[in-house]
Amino acid sequence: MNKKNTILDFLSHVLIIFGITVTCLIVFVALFGEDAKGVSTIFQLGNKGIAIETLLQYLLLAVIITALRMVFFTDTFIKNASIAVRTIAMFVSIVFAIAVFAAVFGWFPVHMWQAWLAFLVCFAVCAAISIVISTIKEKSDNEKLQTALENFCEGEKE
Repeated sequence: MNKKNTILDFLSHVLIIFGITVTCLIVFVALFGEDAKGVSTIFQLGNKGIAIETLLQYLLLAVIITALRMVFFTDTFIKNASIAVRTIAMFVSIVFAIAVFAAVFGWFPVHMWQAWLAFLVCFAVCAAISIVISTIKEKSDNEKLQTALENFCEGEKE
């Protein structure tokens, strides 16, 4: 069954991504804020909080990620690619977008391999968690649809 995406669906995905991202930022700021204060604009307030400009940057990134999700996972733009190809292309696009944000907004020193390694590890962990949660949700949704279909078919027989 195809579901039409609405502006409310888009906004809910943006806010989910933004909320999860800010929650992760809070943890990182609490743990590493003072040590990373001079290295990254994300930690410009040390462990005292997250700057409004940083929050707005992450909100913009959440909008971009949600737009990429719509591009790669709706049949409107890409009709014949497999889920695996779409997933890989979306994650590559997200890493590219984050790299641009890192360079433009000074999120981390783009010339330091250690910063890239830390970013890629964090991204891989978050992506893995996201994939696991999405898979569990999809499986649950499919089971609910299968049960509803079976109940409907049994009702038709009577």
